[in-house]
Amino acid sequence: MDISLRQLEAFVKVAEHRSFSQAGEELFLSQSTVSSHIARLEQVLQTTLIRRREKKKIELTEDGVQAYRMALLILNQAEMLENTFHREEKDSPLISIAASSVPSSYILPDIMSGFSASHPACKFSMLDGDSSFAIDRIQNGEAVFAFVGTASRKSLLQYHTICRDKIVLIAPNTEAFAQKKAEGASGRELLGYPMIIRENGSGTRKEADNYLKSIGKTFADLNVTASMNNIEGIKSMVASGGGITLLSERAANDAIQAGRVLCFDLEEDGPYRDIFIAYMKNRTFTRTEQEFLSYVKKLGGKDK
Repeated sequence: MDISLRQLEAFVKVAEHRSFSQAGEELFLSQSTVSSHIARLEQVLQTTLIRRREKKKIELTEDGVQAYRMALLILNQAEMLENTFHREEKDSPLISIAASSVPSSYILPDIMSGFSASHPACKFSMLDGDSSFAIDRIQNGEAVFAFVGTASRKSLLQYHTICRDKIVLIAPNTEAFAQKKAEGASGRELLGYPMIIRENGSGTRKEADNYLKSIGKTFADLNVTASMNNIEGIKSMVASGGGITLLSERAANDAIQAGRVLCFDLEEDGPYRDIFIAYMKNRTFTRTEQEFLSYVKKLGGKDK
């Protein structure tokens, strides 16, 4: 094989830093050696991976973007192979996590604090986005664990339920909505009001889609006035009278307790969704990673 791991590693670091010199510093290689590795990789692949711009700026070509993703997977697999036979010697106190919005802000802080209490040397690295983002991060090797509110790509990933989360409807704390709450109105009865929705890719959005489908509706049937990806922004918009929304009860709880918004159950009991920890199947963990996984699994739920 004409491609070496060193070439792939040099390419990945240049792609991430957008700099040959910074990549060389991280890999303890000269800039000329890094350039040589990438030139050889481009020669073998018979394509241009990196385009040099003025003022020493660089960017990935279309082929470069594809090669970067594949190189990450190959390097991750190589690391897993090495760890299989050297996991005790290679143990690291660093745990890399990717998480969607609700777990990142409202669930993981307690989990990380609890684990750190018994493992004070442990350090965490966390990336956050929506559920699709988090799953991509563990699949391409940027994170070992993902905490998400929806389960996908089950042929590649193992999921374990850590807790349940209710999807509720929140509305502005106005006299009109307070009256409806006093009358015992359900959230389902309020779906005709102007609606703010989460972005595609979020677990909350997917579960809201599933709920609407269960009652014979879609968001196209509702009066959607805004689509937002920031939970705090959505709560603020609701509180200011900008509309209603379907949201995680955990995420909405602070605004509910502060009296900024009113909470309505969509149904008498539910709907609920599971919050999962996810990881690549057949992955070999370091000792610290395995202890963290065991700690999280004790919090509840079952494998899926």
